[in-house]
Amino acid sequence: MQAELITARPVHGPRSHPGSRLAGPLRRALPLCTLAASRGGAILAQFAAQLAVGAMAGAGGLGILQLFTSWTCIAGEALGQGLPTRTLRQVAVDYADQRPDLIEQTLAEARQRILGVWLRVVMIAAIPLALLARQEFATAGFAFGYSWLCFAVLLSAPLFALLRLHAESVKAAGGALPAVTLENLVSPLALLAVCSACFLLGQEVAAMTLLATFGASVAITSLVLRRLVQQKLALLQPGDPALALSRPATAPAGDLLYLWGTGMLSIGFLHLPFLVMPFYVSTAEIGVYAIAHKLINVITTVLLLLAAVYGPAFARGAAQGDIAGLRGSLRRTQLISIAVFLPTSLALVALAQPLATLFGEDFGDLQLFLAILAAGHLANACTGLSGVLLTMAGAAHRELATLLLALAIALAGSLWAGPRYGAVGLALVFSGSIALKNLASYAMARHLLNTHLDKS
Repeated sequence: MQAELITARPVHGPRSHPGSRLAGPLRRALPLCTLAASRGGAILAQFAAQLAVGAMAGAGGLGILQLFTSWTCIAGEALGQGLPTRTLRQVAVDYADQRPDLIEQTLAEARQRILGVWLRVVMIAAIPLALLARQEFATAGFAFGYSWLCFAVLLSAPLFALLRLHAESVKAAGGALPAVTLENLVSPLALLAVCSACFLLGQEVAAMTLLATFGASVAITSLVLRRLVQQKLALLQPGDPALALSRPATAPAGDLLYLWGTGMLSIGFLHLPFLVMPFYVSTAEIGVYAIAHKLINVITTVLLLLAAVYGPAFARGAAQGDIAGLRGSLRRTQLISIAVFLPTSLALVALAQPLATLFGEDFGDLQLFLAILAAGHLANACTGLSGVLLTMAGAAHRELATLLLALAIALAGSLWAGPRYGAVGLALVFSGSIALKNLASYAMARHLLNTHLDKS
């Protein structure tokens, strides 16, 4: 059986002094607090954007926007081929080793692979999409249809893949704050600006306007993040090769495929409701569920913040064979997630009715959806960054197995609950599968650490 954690290496650097024991935790907490403040502003902006879109375009318009963002994220992750996650691992080590040449080479090869696959997909999908557009035009004229949505996704997917690639590189280079801020703030601010302009002009917000705004915001964010990567690399000086860590490019065979599968299933699992719901419920019901999904995903937000800090730390800890450090980092992510999630989720459920009135009379079921999703995400909070630890420690195949299990159960449950119980039944299925997946990932992570510790 292949080794899943890289052999321990001596860690070079000065020894810590007793006087630094208190300063260490404070230094570790400061980036998380700053990230939390940044993400708090992003949450407010996203909520304001959802409110503006719901008010200007109704629940139907909000549902179309949610379908577009979900499909774009899934298609972009498919085009990414696991490269953003592997790039994070490689850049985290290469940046610590002061190797800008290796980082540039990694990014250039990843961009070339992403765009090459996208061009082949365009050649294959162009004719079927044109036939679908022709059929929809014959029945509905220029009314918005799924062909328009598919064309928009096809154009936006490579932009999202490049955004992920550049964002993970910035995080690995110690720029978690700007990466997380740009990832989460640009799109809601752009939507707010467009909705405000339409309101002042007395114009309705068309579905295509929302899609074009979101796509443009993804392109702008990707370009800015790429510029940040270049600025980070310009500050590096060549390091001493003798002190270099083991570069994770020598990962087990098939590692990239595991990373790709894990990334695809992760984002597919997150957006699964918006792939299944169009078969059973209306776009208005999708819009209501989307609001609950956005609000309760505060825990997902927290995990994204923690992943921006602890993901590179997990990669370096695995390269150094620091099992005790990995165990302690996982425990800290659990405590932080629970401390943030419990009060926030309780407050959201308690304030659901006043929040629903802000969006309109179509959002009366908001509290029910919030309560159902909060129950499932509680397991997500309690297990911390178990999945990230597995991926960064060379055990992506274990995370892939948990995702396959949870996804199979979610799909089977959806086929049964969707026709019988509609949106509420689907929400129960999705919530239960979220809890199952995260509990399985935590069990896998504990087994990995305990097994390696026994062998050490």
